[in-house]
Amino acid sequence: MLNHADAFIFLPGDLATLEALMTLASWAHLHIHQKPIGLLNVNNFYDGFIAFLNHAIKNYFIPSNVKKLFICAHTANELLDMLQAYKPQPDPWTFVLEHPHNDGNSSRSKKYKLDLTLRL
Repeated sequence: MLNHADAFIFLPGDLATLEALMTLASWAHLHIHQKPIGLLNVNNFYDGFIAFLNHAIKNYFIPSNVKKLFICAHTANELLDMLQAYKPQPDPWTFVLEHPHNDGNSSRSKKYKLDLTLRL
């Protein structure tokens, strides 16, 4: 699921839904992914979760950059529009490394993406 999706959408659901939501949030916190997590907030279903998230961030249990992945809307059309407009934030654990070519022309460079993510 993680490797084949561009985003995740959660509708109101049971404990299994909450478990999947928290798994994706945890993976984002661990820098395993930086994909948006859409919440279809029908009848304010996710208001309590959003309040919890804000409280945990305010008390420094969750870094604030994780909240940027959550996109919340009351209608499906609104949520899809917001997901399409989503721009991923740079992951602080990866960066672009400039490396000159060994062809004698030091003015040219090739960019390498160096992934420093720790995966256990």
